[in-house]
Amino acid sequence: MRITLHSALKESLIWGFTFLLMVLFTAVGSENLKAQNSEKQYPTFSPPVNYPLSLSGTFGELRRTGFHFGVDFRSQWTGEEDLILSIGDGYVSRIAVSAGGYGNAVYINHPNGYTSVYAHLDRFAPEIEALLRAQQYAQKSFEVNFYPRRDQLPVKEGQFIGTMGNTGHSFGPHLHFEIRKSDGQIPLNPLLFGMEVADHHAPVLQELGIHILDEKGNVLERITHPLTRSTGNQYRTQRAVHQIPGWQFGLSIKGHDRMTGTNNRNGIYYLALYVDDELYHEIQFDRLAYSERPYFRTHVSHAINVLDNKRHHLLYKHSGNKLQIYCDCPTYGIISAFENQNRQVKIVVADFQGNQSTVEFEIVRSSPPYERPEKIYTHQFNPNEPKTVVLEGSSIHFPANGFFKEEKLQIREIHLDGLEAYSPVLEIVENGTAFYNRPQVRFHQPDIPVELRDKVYVGQIDEDLKPKMISGNWNGNKFVARISSEGKYALFIDTIPPEIKPKRFRRDARGLDFISFEIADDLPSGIRNGGISYQTYINGEWALFEFDSKSNTITHRFDRPLPAGTHQLKIEVVDAVGNKTVREWEFLR
Repeated sequence: MRITLHSALKESLIWGFTFLLMVLFTAVGSENLKAQNSEKQYPTFSPPVNYPLSLSGTFGELRRTGFHFGVDFRSQWTGEEDLILSIGDGYVSRIAVSAGGYGNAVYINHPNGYTSVYAHLDRFAPEIEALLRAQQYAQKSFEVNFYPRRDQLPVKEGQFIGTMGNTGHSFGPHLHFEIRKSDGQIPLNPLLFGMEVADHHAPVLQELGIHILDEKGNVLERITHPLTRSTGNQYRTQRAVHQIPGWQFGLSIKGHDRMTGTNNRNGIYYLALYVDDELYHEIQFDRLAYSERPYFRTHVSHAINVLDNKRHHLLYKHSGNKLQIYCDCPTYGIISAFENQNRQVKIVVADFQGNQSTVEFEIVRSSPPYERPEKIYTHQFNPNEPKTVVLEGSSIHFPANGFFKEEKLQIREIHLDGLEAYSPVLEIVENGTAFYNRPQVRFHQPDIPVELRDKVYVGQIDEDLKPKMISGNWNGNKFVARISSEGKYALFIDTIPPEIKPKRFRRDARGLDFISFEIADDLPSGIRNGGISYQTYINGEWALFEFDSKSNTITHRFDRPLPAGTHQLKIEVVDAVGNKTVREWEFLR
């Protein structure tokens, strides 16, 4: 049940009805949210673990680079393995293993039209493991992604499919769990499917953002205010009335939810903005399509996210935001400010269980003129038109749909003392602008010796003048690469081969159940797995070594018999520009 109040509030009858609705929402917010959840009939699934559910991550939670598309179930922390169970009857439809991302993951299709996803597993059930190993040896690759036939791996509700782990892009044992609509693989909030999680705590509100906007929705000025709890779950700013230096503005809010029995700071489920008791904006995290991932940069305050490393939900939207998590509110959350006329603002924030917190304050427009530093820019961009900016030794091409809305950027070439680069430094001055489609940087005719052309890469330069590697390639006499953010870029050369170091290895390996080695490059990298690839052989035959990208460790488990005697191990490691290291050892079994 969404409460949408209209502009005819001046009539006394509608004022009275509106007031009644607002009182009901405040008094029984929990029941209203649960009613919203049940508007669509979702089936009930069993939980994927056999102990009380506790979350360390919620659906739609704001991470630095995007939304969280599932929920994270916490370990029971008893010293025993956490068994992962199928939430319903079905069949294993996909098995994926990668050094990053979801790590070890299983996908199960259910006959009611949903797919469940279990990620970061430590190990698989024996029947899944056997099929996986066969695929890895057939493809001669640790990383695989394949789709078993419907009749290969049927499962029943509650069947063991693996153990909770920390594989892939994970920073502690947990289960990343998703429920998707099978048709289109659209992730839905798993809590809609009858999974009860104890939560008696209302969200914590931390910071309010006020964004002064021009007529096109561009931010002229940002102001942030800390929020403090006043009474109960009501919050306040340091002043009751805020003077706004502009004629229209939008708001943003930072906060988190704490659940019963855990100190994790989880994401918020529901937000609503009211101005003079009229619903201006509403956000509810029930579904998020993977195709909508780029629009994360329009949902958060991108500048605050990038420059201040804070996660703010914007409580307004512009035309470039295509997310389907909002109300159909005609104002789009943008608020007009008037002189000598205070506007009453109320923000309601709630978790899935309906526990809610609020903050209320007043807004009035201050008298002009409004003094703010003039922003310097060199180029203006229409989001629907491609544009190439050509400088002396470099250029940058922005494709059509390169931005979500009209943008202005300062782009220039600069010199940085102490930087050993093979090109000018191309700088896109950082102001928190979000790219939709990645632009392509091009360095023209750099002075690179012929014998080193295949060792060139684009580096994104940090504050310590250290480059992070970005993959690129030659296009005639230009070296090109795609970038994903503002910053400083130049060409560099890498001639240092990667290293291979034994971690758990000895010549007499007869008592070892596994051996492991560290493989590492000298450069930080924006390339998946650091741009490192490897091949491993025992007695000239390809051997499976698992790769953990967090520790740069490859591990071989002796799960296939070797005859007694001496064996030859060979490891080849290649970095992103082709520098290779090869090492060989003998060992006994």
